[in-house]
Amino acid sequence: MSPQRQTHEHKTTLQLQGQQVNVIIKASQRKSLRLSVNHNGEVEVKIPLRCPKHEIMAFLTRHNQWLEDRLDQFKQVQQLQRQQMQHLGETYRFRRSEQSHKQPVLMAGVCYYPNIWTETQLLEKVERWQREQAKELYQQLIDHWWPQFSQGALISKPILRIKKMRSRWGSLSSKGYINLNLKLMELDPKLIEMVVVHELCHSHYFDHSTHFYRLMAEKLPHYKQLEAQLRVVEKNCAY
Repeated sequence: MSPQRQTHEHKTTLQLQGQQVNVIIKASQRKSLRLSVNHNGEVEVKIPLRCPKHEIMAFLTRHNQWLEDRLDQFKQVQQLQRQQMQHLGETYRFRRSEQSHKQPVLMAGVCYYPNIWTETQLLEKVERWQREQAKELYQQLIDHWWPQFSQGALISKPILRIKKMRSRWGSLSSKGYINLNLKLMELDPKLIEMVVVHELCHSHYFDHSTHFYRLMAEKLPHYKQLEAQLRVVEKNCAY
């Protein structure tokens, strides 16, 4: 049995742009320091165990401008999210409606929502609605494609789990779970399908070997073009 991985976490604050910003410091068995801004606008610092405090502060100071730029970008994204949403490759601007509907209604580039919803409720309810839509769409794609993978697979038909993931569009575990990013619902359906097929290919090969990509090409001959489109999305995606 391998030794248990040591991790320690504590929180502090940092003065940036005249404001106190939350900082989460995560110490683990790693060799380098890494800096990021999470989806809550908090600074995350990953450090090696027993890293001296003065080294952490020096690291933050050296990357002060980078942090300010990222936080500015985060604020811009947050503001944009209060104005519009992306759904299946299309952009919809939010607009209040006097109609008595309980769910967002997408029509001609507009997302209509009940007048009684506050701004906070809008974002929460839209995310909840997108999660429901994701559950239905992702499961349909899994059901459609699984028969092409079931024979010779290393796992049984995977169980869907929808997550908000920062650095992955999806993953497949050896325990039989297929994890798909909720943010996929913002993308063109063809890209969503490509991610699903990619993860199902892992039911035969858990690595990215030549055999894996041969299977990928067999199932989706044009997958390289789709991957290129996804890379463009990733490059333009702030969070």
